[in-house]
Amino acid sequence: MTAVDCTRPRCLSRRGLMVGVGAAATTAALGVRPPLAAAQGDQPWVEWVSSFMSNPVKIGVSCFATANPYFNPSSVATTDAGAQLGIETTWSGPPTPDTTTQISQVNDLIRQGYQAVIIIPGEADPWVQPIKDATDKGVLVFCANQDSPNSARELFFGQDLYAGGQTQAELIHQFTGAKTGQVVMTNCAPGSDALNKRSAGCRDGLTALGYEVVDEVTTDPTDAAKLRGTLEDVLRAHPDIVALAPLCGPDTAEAGKLRQRDGGTYVIVGHDLLFDTLTGIEAGNIDATLGQNPYAQAYLPIMYAYQRVVIGTPKIDLPDGNWFTGTEIVNKDNVAQFITREKRFQSS
Repeated sequence: MTAVDCTRPRCLSRRGLMVGVGAAATTAALGVRPPLAAAQGDQPWVEWVSSFMSNPVKIGVSCFATANPYFNPSSVATTDAGAQLGIETTWSGPPTPDTTTQISQVNDLIRQGYQAVIIIPGEADPWVQPIKDATDKGVLVFCANQDSPNSARELFFGQDLYAGGQTQAELIHQFTGAKTGQVVMTNCAPGSDALNKRSAGCRDGLTALGYEVVDEVTTDPTDAAKLRGTLEDVLRAHPDIVALAPLCGPDTAEAGKLRQRDGGTYVIVGHDLLFDTLTGIEAGNIDATLGQNPYAQAYLPIMYAYQRVVIGTPKIDLPDGNWFTGTEIVNKDNVAQFITREKRFQSS
């Protein structure tokens, strides 16, 4: 069953989900800061909601690795959505992957009366029972960015990762001028549900186009020096590659720096919108990257959960429970607009 991509404003209005906040959802899903008045929680529906809700509306977002700069937009989106709706939103999670700690923190949110929780899981299977426990208590649970597909989560908000990997392969074919040859993929989280899907999509796409995937190298994105050394080893081991296909954001950014240093002619098409990646595209050191819009991946489920909690809108029926947030293709032709947009999410 093929899931639909429900990223366009008409998907929101067609199902009546964004009552009173549709314009804000459409604007903020694009990463645009709302007007100051909207950001102060003084919209007319705030007092109306408080007049009939017995408890304050509280929605939490729990991320498996809050120190990862990729999730900065998701953190900002959590704050934005709470301010616009006039409700309590919380961004939490361990700084580095620690599923046991993250589960404990989510349980704390539930004990504190959070009616909905959006989980960005680092692993899929360990969440099956905790999510069941939460939904049994009447808590709405959603997954974002990465999924726990065998759990009782209501919806998954994120990219169609297999399709994203296939798009990566197609872009490599475009930038090589259809010159087939050897390609090396890099993977910062082998074994994760998300990276498994992305890897399979890219590998299948490259193979179908006539390329030979000679290696898929594991990288460590938490150690910049180690990551740099790993990529240098890749080129020493495979000097004749026509393309490097990083599956992760840090790998993509570092690959661009490597090509700048060695003057290589191999194509680089990677993933995510880290600022070093965008400036690398601008400088001509990276050919293209694929963005997931992590802002929308947090913002949209908060807006959806608000409708479910406050107005009691029915659960939306999407194929396999997937609300795909789309894929943004960034190359030198359009990178300037993304540099402007993503500046807001840089760590201070």
